[in-house]
Amino acid sequence: MKNQETFGVTDLYMLLLTLMWAINFSFVKIALFEFSPLAFNGIRMAFASLILVLVLFIVKEGLGVAKKDIWKLVILGIIGNTVYQLLFIHGINLTTASNTSIIMAMTPASVALLSSLFKHEKIPWAGWFGIAISFVGFYLVISKQPGSFVFSWENLKGDLMIFGGNLVWAVYTVFSKPLLSRISPLKWSSLTLAVGTVFYLPFCFFAFARQDFGQISIKAWSMLAFSGVFALSFGYVVWYSSVKRIGNTKTVIYGNIVPIFTVIFASIFIAERIGRWQALGAIIILVGVYLTRSGHRVFSPGGKVG
Repeated sequence: MKNQETFGVTDLYMLLLTLMWAINFSFVKIALFEFSPLAFNGIRMAFASLILVLVLFIVKEGLGVAKKDIWKLVILGIIGNTVYQLLFIHGINLTTASNTSIIMAMTPASVALLSSLFKHEKIPWAGWFGIAISFVGFYLVISKQPGSFVFSWENLKGDLMIFGGNLVWAVYTVFSKPLLSRISPLKWSSLTLAVGTVFYLPFCFFAFARQDFGQISIKAWSMLAFSGVFALSFGYVVWYSSVKRIGNTKTVIYGNIVPIFTVIFASIFIAERIGRWQALGAIIILVGVYLTRSGHRVFSPGGKVG
């Protein structure tokens, strides 16, 4: 399918997804006051997998894939779900939220680099420029003011895990696209998440054994349900539908919007405040997203954004 050239339904769904992911950040933080990280993540992934597989049967797509794609599906399911989720959940426990966010800003560049390296997409100069200035805006949002952000050596291990998780997610995203030409985004999301969950759950055994589920509040369970249904189930289908329609790099740039909304929702749910430098960073990020999504046409002779 030819990539979309104008903002449309896919972009609207991606914007909705960024809102859900931003809300999810606060919800997960609140839920983890009562859940252990591995227990929370294990239940969330299992819940989301069941929902997606159920939907798959409801729409009568079934579980079948071509024999030649099975091993790719299994490998990418383990990479993009098992490995990524383990690196992320342990990494965020060993480093700060600021460090995690700034390192995650490298994801678009990683995806763009891999996409270009494997000749999946050709990135125009305006797209690279958009990614670059998104990093600047991201820095301002996370650091609150220029020059205030520093890495802590005591958190180096966690930082490396988050960075590794970003590389893993980039590999997952880039190598999924060719398969999406013959496997629907719904089926791909359902099966790769299910495979990843099967290999993830053994790591949760001791966390489940130690978790006192009787002490978990309805609020925490509700936030886990939101995270499973919207951040994972809905999120994965929208993400891969977008990858299929508008490409790897243009999809992943929407991830840079998430911190903007995260700051806003965090001020509502966990009483965090946003400063003027963060507001400036938000504006810069939006400009970067615009340039990466369609800026190459603005700077082309006769270019026009529809």
